[in-house]
Amino acid sequence: MPHRDHEHALRHRRYGRDSQEFARVVNLSDALFAIAMTLLVFSTMEATGVRLDGIMGAFRDQLGELIAFVLSFAVVANFWWVHHRFFAVLGFVEPGLIGLNLALLGAVALVPYPTSLIGRNPTLRGTVVPYLLLLSLIAVLHLALLLRAGAVGAWWQPMPEGLFPWLVAGWGSSTAVTLLALAVAFAVPVAGLVMLVLTWPAEAIVRRRAPDAYVAWG
Repeated sequence: MPHRDHEHALRHRRYGRDSQEFARVVNLSDALFAIAMTLLVFSTMEATGVRLDGIMGAFRDQLGELIAFVLSFAVVANFWWVHHRFFAVLGFVEPGLIGLNLALLGAVALVPYPTSLIGRNPTLRGTVVPYLLLLSLIAVLHLALLLRAGAVGAWWQPMPEGLFPWLVAGWGSSTAVTLLALAVAFAVPVAGLVMLVLTWPAEAIVRRRAPDAYVAWG
């Protein structure tokens, strides 16, 4: 019985936003996003000795790597912004949120590897599909974090009535676009990559129709 009570206490443990535990979760998350964004450079650029008058030629030779870097940096930076906005409205974290967040960070840490593959050839299904599959996983995990927070009422202050479905719709719209891009990539890999830019307008449409409070919470 004491052992069962201990497990129950662990499952229902909550760490407020002013606690050291909450800060550690946020700091770990920010650090991993920063490392992943930095590693994108090393995963897409080959360190070669280039003379000043040969720089333009080097850029032409590595155009694919440059495009892959810019695309992945923008995508990961957007994921970080979504993550930042999410934690800004949390009042506490608990084991379920921490576990989902760790899974999310693990997926983010993998982004540099498939980025290096699409930098070499962005037209192959074997390079684009794993890349979009990973981004889809990250998007789904972000949505899972939102749903978990809603289930346990982890908000810093009471959420306005009727707003949560709009948040799910906003985050879900960009997730749906990413999953659709993955499906398209099986037929036309490059088209799947191009479709990623639609994640921003997809959420923007929901934001425009949502209540004014969406800006502060979403």
